[in-house]
Amino acid sequence: MPKVENVLCSYCGIVCSFCKAYTKGLCEGCDAHADECEYIKCCIAKGIKCCLQCEEFPCTLHFEGFPWETDEYGKLRWKVYSDVFLEIFKRV
Repeated sequence: MPKVENVLCSYCGIVCSFCKAYTKGLCEGCDAHADECEYIKCCIAKGIKCCLQCEEFPCTLHFEGFPWETDEYGKLRWKVYSDVFLEIFKRV
């Protein structure tokens, strides 16, 4: 899991310290999904710790999400942020 300025956060930008799933031990964190998560792959390819550090944020990946098959939830389209949140960041 990357740390940005001593804050534990996911590659996609969720602050893990505030995430109930992570703090309750229900989320294994990014490292458990490094081979599956497109956000992680992109950040590693660009040499950054978090999508929020990217000049292109929010990008098409954030707006469209990506297909992900999970054991627990089956097939889904993983999209971290709402369209409203992304539109606000697009203006910044």
